[in-house]
Amino acid sequence: MDFYGNNKKKAFLILSSKFYEHFDEAIILAETAGYEIVGFKKFRGGRRITDNLIEIIKNNKKDLEFDTVIYYGDIEPSSVFKLEKETKIRVLDRVQLILEIFAQHAGSKEALLQIEMARIKHDLPIIREYIRRTKLGELAGFLGPGKYGIDTYKKQLTSRLAKIKEELEQLRKTEQERLMRRKELGMISIPIVGYASAGKTSLFNLITGESKPVGPEYFTTLFPKHKMIKYDGLKLAFADTVGFIRDVPPEVIEAFYSTLEEVTISDIIVFVIDITESEKDIKEKILAGTDILKKLNAINKPIVFVLNKIDEIKSDEISNKTESIKKSFPFINKIIPISAKKNIGIDELLKEIIGISRKIKVYV
Repeated sequence: MDFYGNNKKKAFLILSSKFYEHFDEAIILAETAGYEIVGFKKFRGGRRITDNLIEIIKNNKKDLEFDTVIYYGDIEPSSVFKLEKETKIRVLDRVQLILEIFAQHAGSKEALLQIEMARIKHDLPIIREYIRRTKLGELAGFLGPGKYGIDTYKKQLTSRLAKIKEELEQLRKTEQERLMRRKELGMISIPIVGYASAGKTSLFNLITGESKPVGPEYFTTLFPKHKMIKYDGLKLAFADTVGFIRDVPPEVIEAFYSTLEEVTISDIIVFVIDITESEKDIKEKILAGTDILKKLNAINKPIVFVLNKIDEIKSDEISNKTESIKKSFPFINKIIPISAKKNIGIDELLKEIIGISRKIKVYV
């Protein structure tokens, strides 16, 4: 049972070789989506991949009770079709798992539309595979209504996708106008970015005086939360954003364009890093995070790197990790150690933000 006393869905986790080092991330995502992992298997692949997966699922089903298989990796639509058909078990890949979490956290109309769009784009190849199989005489069995029903369903999804795109385009225009008005009013846009559980929301709450929910689970923040404060004569508009994840699926990037747009049109970016993690994980996340910023054409904006949770490690470890990061990433001009929990280093962070703000061209 989870924190609220609800029964969790039971799932078996299969970790693809590409994500061997992301086991903890896979577990947290599964639990956040409401699944209890009753067993797991690392899967290297090789020949006859789908047949091997079928064998793994059937063998573990003999001893374990689960109704869902989470394949933490990338998988072809034809494989999903065959796995579900042969095992009679629901199969989720990594993208579908992430989208389930997004759906649980959605609140606004835009959020719901974006999630629906992402799901349709991800599911269409699987639907096409169902159609191909049924035309070859392989009925969908327990998975669907048969040849004609699936064909009609595909047409409905395609039509719905076009309508969603139109609605989102209108909502985005409205959001762009709102963001531009902020700039015209002299506000400096400062999104707080970083990976899940790095402490972005805690920092946002501390600076703005808000009390947004925080937690160790992923995606506590799904869509941007904004708050403007006046500090040293300037208007600073902070935004708490969704946590980065490694190897962001293209469907998720496109579906949540409005969240990422906050970063694209920002004036200054605050990149929060959990200093308690290993140097290897920290460097990997900085590399992957900056790659995301490059894809958003935001890498040339002023970026302040913040090492959070310094209250949880020793001072010499802080120094060693800071120097190691600087050596590995010479493009990082400024690193500020803080503790959002203990309110340490926040004045230095705000001083740095103010210094940058006075150098950039804004309406003040």
